[in-house]
Amino acid sequence: MLMTVEEAQQRILSHLPPVMPTERVPLLQALGRVLAEEIRSDEDIPGFTNSSMDGYAILSQDVQNAHANNPIALTVKGTIAAGHPSYQPVNHGEAYKIMTGAPLPPGADAVIQVEWTKKLSDNQIFALAPVRSGQNVRPQGQDIRRGDIVLHAGQPIKPPIIGILATLGIATVRVYQRPTVAIVSTGDELIEPGSPLGPGQIRNSNSYALAAAVLAAGGEPLVLSPAKDTKESIRAKFLEAAAQDIILSSGGVSVGDFDWVKDVLSEEGSLDLWRVNMKPGKPVTFGHLHGHPFFGLPGNPVSALVTFELFVRPVIREMMNVHQWQRTVLSLPLYESFTEIHDRRHYVRSRLVQKGDQVYVWPYSKQDSAVQTSWIGVEALMIVAENSGPYQAGDKLPVMLIPADA
Repeated sequence: MLMTVEEAQQRILSHLPPVMPTERVPLLQALGRVLAEEIRSDEDIPGFTNSSMDGYAILSQDVQNAHANNPIALTVKGTIAAGHPSYQPVNHGEAYKIMTGAPLPPGADAVIQVEWTKKLSDNQIFALAPVRSGQNVRPQGQDIRRGDIVLHAGQPIKPPIIGILATLGIATVRVYQRPTVAIVSTGDELIEPGSPLGPGQIRNSNSYALAAAVLAAGGEPLVLSPAKDTKESIRAKFLEAAAQDIILSSGGVSVGDFDWVKDVLSEEGSLDLWRVNMKPGKPVTFGHLHGHPFFGLPGNPVSALVTFELFVRPVIREMMNVHQWQRTVLSLPLYESFTEIHDRRHYVRSRLVQKGDQVYVWPYSKQDSAVQTSWIGVEALMIVAENSGPYQAGDKLPVMLIPADA
């Protein structure tokens, strides 16, 4: 009986290698990496009370009764620009013109925006509306307090995190090293991109698609030249690949006369699972080669990417101490009917469409696992249970969202 996707994931994740070592890198080089240290703030953010908009720093009491028919005159004592604090206090009946981000002068407790004032002269304005104490003001420590733990180890570093680290004055940061992933495609018919095709040949697209998927997952790919369809060639390539943290092969895992991957893996390491109850990707293989996780992915391009998403990406993320690697799954209605019925769980390449306030899932018409163009624009994998269907437009099905950068 074929193993379910969940059973396969559980078995694979129960054999995880240790979390990767750490290293310290410059701030921008940390983008896409995973934080390996706790970040605690040594200062308040913001470090001073400041204006959240252009206007006038005032005492809110002075304008409690201000409105268009009862303007209140204020004397403008000067201008405060960002980066240029004023140490002169604001007294009753006074105001300082102030720019966004500039420190509030002593005594001021609010900022009245320019739109609620009328300029009478260079040193006098009318306030035309009331403001409350604290309005349009960012207090010191509003975002972060000195001593706060701001970030934890295991936090994926995205652009906003880079900004937070920079705000805290951090120029280098400790991150987990990227797992190195060796990629070996198998097949006599494979040639490299840039080479002219001979009779019966195809270009080695899988290695490069998988390398891109490894990069997107956070790993460091190493593309090896393809192995020939002989046991000796596959063994030699696998032994070359065994120096890396993870080994991926593509092709040679089915039941053909030249499918040697399982045999070599069994002889050089261990074969822990073969074949999963899914479409595409049924013949996926997992084991260990010289102590490293080994994935034998199918040779069809779509099958290779779907099985990478479900089985390899979680391991890469876990090795970098990221435990929340699961994709978002929503229940969405079908945009049009889906009538295919299979005896295996089907991961259907789909896009999302919006009609009114409702988002629908719309499966691509071409679902053959060799049709690479069916992956263009894919935003989700619709999950169709085995032996279920047909489904009509409006029926709801689980949908795994695939980010644009995946």
